[in-house]
Amino acid sequence: MNHSILVVDDEYNSRMGVAFTLEQWGEDKVQVDMADNGKQAIRLLREKPYDLLITDIRMPIMTGIELLEALRGEQNGINTILLTGFAEFEYAQKGLKLGAVDYLLKPIRQEQLIQAVGKAFQSKSEEAANGLSYGVPSTNAYILSAVKYIHESIGMPLSIKEVAQHVHLNPSYLSVLFKEETGVSFSDYVIRLRMKRAKELLYHSPLSLDGISEQIGLQTASYFIRIFKKYEGITPKQYREQLKLMAAHGTQGPLS
Repeated sequence: MNHSILVVDDEYNSRMGVAFTLEQWGEDKVQVDMADNGKQAIRLLREKPYDLLITDIRMPIMTGIELLEALRGEQNGINTILLTGFAEFEYAQKGLKLGAVDYLLKPIRQEQLIQAVGKAFQSKSEEAANGLSYGVPSTNAYILSAVKYIHESIGMPLSIKEVAQHVHLNPSYLSVLFKEETGVSFSDYVIRLRMKRAKELLYHSPLSLDGISEQIGLQTASYFIRIFKKYEGITPKQYREQLKLMAAHGTQGPLS
């Protein structure tokens, strides 16, 4: 798997040293971009998804802490490693509270840098493997943020434009990236999630089809019935009747 890393540091030698070390370590599987201040980093992060952010804390224009605060406000859950001097340890602690996964003291030793980056990538992979990413086979921060937003907003009408605005990406680019990272289109993912939620409600609640339609973000019961039958092969009413029949025979739980 290829990884993309953004290195942010106003010190040229430090920035180039980190980038060179990671490119040599990752060979052709790691792509490293660079920025010399936080504002430039935010612009790059909005234009392109990265797997890891490595940023210095003390920088002009925008500090590393201010950068993390800005990314947190944009719901960007990118893994971050902080670079800091001894005198800035309290700021490093603040960065960890803002979601940074690690910090390294300057001057940075190559083996420590490589170990921290490898650990950050492993953490992201384990997160996806453990199902903490809503079952999506992706470690991309933008996609995970988009999927989280979809799950939290499944009871409302959703468009690719709305989700793209939430994660600060171009809608067309998000559409392509979503398919690449999840294996399904944005619209198909949303519909399948709505149908999954509908089956749970058909099993657990006495809601009418109109009520369930509202709960899963569809405007009318007739549209809900049509989509449900397309994806499940039977109508919602038939599905609910099957559940009742199964319950009568001692079988519990919604049908998959």
